[in-house]
Amino acid sequence: MMMTIKNQRWSKYYISILILVFLSGLLRFFMLSNQSLWYDEGLTLTNSDVSTFQESISRVRNIANSDRFQPLYFIVMFWWRQLFGESEFALRSLSTILGIGSNVILFFTALRIYGKKHAFWTLVILTFSSFCVNYSQEARIYSFAMFIASLQLYFFSKVLVKNQTHQNTSKWLFSIFTALGIFSNITMWLFTTALCISHIAIYRNFKQWLQWWLPAAFLSIPSVIYHLTLPGATDPETIPINRLGLPIIQNILFVLNGILVGTTYGPSMEQLRGDDRVQVMLSYWPQLLLLLIVGTVILLALVRVLLIHKKKGREQHPDYFFTSVFIIAFLLGLLLAIVAKTNWVPRHSYYLWLPLAILLPSALSQRPGMTSKRYGVSQLAQIAVISLIVMNIYSLGNYYFNGDYQRDDYRSAVQYLIKNRSSSTQSVFLFGNPRLFEYYGDSFTLDARNLGDRLKKEVPNENFAEEIEKLTNNKDTVLLTINRDYQFPKGLIEREMSSLYKLDSQVDFAYFKIYRFVKKKN
Repeated sequence: MMMTIKNQRWSKYYISILILVFLSGLLRFFMLSNQSLWYDEGLTLTNSDVSTFQESISRVRNIANSDRFQPLYFIVMFWWRQLFGESEFALRSLSTILGIGSNVILFFTALRIYGKKHAFWTLVILTFSSFCVNYSQEARIYSFAMFIASLQLYFFSKVLVKNQTHQNTSKWLFSIFTALGIFSNITMWLFTTALCISHIAIYRNFKQWLQWWLPAAFLSIPSVIYHLTLPGATDPETIPINRLGLPIIQNILFVLNGILVGTTYGPSMEQLRGDDRVQVMLSYWPQLLLLLIVGTVILLALVRVLLIHKKKGREQHPDYFFTSVFIIAFLLGLLLAIVAKTNWVPRHSYYLWLPLAILLPSALSQRPGMTSKRYGVSQLAQIAVISLIVMNIYSLGNYYFNGDYQRDDYRSAVQYLIKNRSSSTQSVFLFGNPRLFEYYGDSFTLDARNLGDRLKKEVPNENFAEEIEKLTNNKDTVLLTINRDYQFPKGLIEREMSSLYKLDSQVDFAYFKIYRFVKKKN
């Protein structure tokens, strides 16, 4: 009888897990092709535009931007395109499938370490994570890297559970995925280093530490050699600088906000680029205040759990390990942002979400030996975790349905340019991704990024209008197109064109401005 009841409970439990996995897939495939490919997804197309496997390896080594430090994704994407084509759905579905896979792997990781209840809440948090859904719908490396990091963590979790068998198999699989992770993305070095330091710091078993990390280090040697031998890898002048003048504290807040509730919870990035950004932030004060309260309550609950472990002599509890991994990885990411002068954003911090997603349910869980009378999790902490999930659902609503959070709309911009073509009209873009103009069917728009670069840097150019006139073969009407026009000083384009052209009209799409200039009559 007891066995039957137990089996029924397990059956209900795994039915609920299957429902969550289904919801996870539904949310990630939902409206997958709704938005246009954006600038960075165009880079994915460019970096995987090859005809052979050998050519794909050669291409990634010679990429001019930071994508050369994440080669494995573009090699995999080359094969993916061979099998499934290059529609928006096909390109993004690789990330979607891997995003669902990451959720399943992290569920089993939490199940192995903590048990059913904790694993269930980990999967709930991951399923509705706006951060995870967003990057599972993007043809970029982040979902791919999270998948590899999830496998790395799953096989490493054998260390965190006593009396686990088959550790040698897990040890070598962990080493393989560690090497693949480092080869796939340079920021995986940060996550791997955090794992390595936390292992020795929390468990203090030097023999075990060597047994796990020497094979991983050995298999990672080719990846290290690859990164060190990249063209200009050791020359600071060749590393892209993208600080954009943002204070590091603003970067920190943006990263924490992004991984907790996604980048579509508060004001959009477009709104924050205006001169009225302070007023914009204040207009979102209810959402931001709620996030601050919820985050503080969860943090205090986790601190309380750690203090209880310490009082009970459980300094080697997995909660300490995942806390250590998160803190060390966070500090390493912060250090990299400061030293490399890069703009630290949530997508570059995907590795922070893995330990955090596993750690968060500890604010809800009770441990053996913690009697409910003395150590029961407070109702406030439970409300906070549930509120965090609801906030992510709200963020997902903005992501799917609120146009203010839309990414670069190349599709609409190109459709407009095609529709407004004529024998007397020429379109020119000063900034944008040429591959995406081509992808959406526009081979007519001229590439004038060299002129755009000078404008962005405010280099004096008294002949700008004349150069546009020459480039367009003296057309009467010029459609001057700019992706991400916030990089250009306000009003500069109109002033530079004013000597020969007058501004007739302007059309805006997400992250696009298209100016219609008409030549002045003598």
